[in-house]
Amino acid sequence: PTAMSASASVIGQVLANKLVTIRLYNVDSSIAATGTANPDGGFNITVPGGTYTIVASAEGFLGAQGSITPVNGSIISMPAVSLIAGDIDNNGVINQLDALTIRMNYDHATPAAADLNNDGVINVLDLGILAENYGKSGALLWP
Repeated sequence: PTAMSASASVIGQVLANKLVTIRLYNVDSSIAATGTANPDGGFNITVPGGTYTIVASAEGFLGAQGSITPVNGSIISMPAVSLIAGDIDNNGVINQLDALTIRMNYDHATPAAADLNNDGVINVLDLGILAENYGKSGALLWP
């Protein structure tokens, strides 16, 4: 007989053109595990079996979150999710304050959250991305 693993793996892919951080929170809101996605968005985080809130975030993007209950020895495969660009001030809504940040920092490299396409300069391309997502709010439901 083989012993069950004392942990579970949570795998998946989160798409954003910036560094994505994955956090798993315990029911008391303390952090159980954290990690970053690979450049292709793939991630693999190991945690003990239990119930967690999983949150994916990237600077300048609306996040994604959901609830998971992995069992020791199991692998939880999260569906791929694409984060929505434009929440520069991280208030959970893409609005005029985010557009104002682009306007005030036009042709600059900072703040990095305003460089939505991650090309090193805040410009009309970033404004176009924001306009496409204008009015969207809240974290995406994941899964």
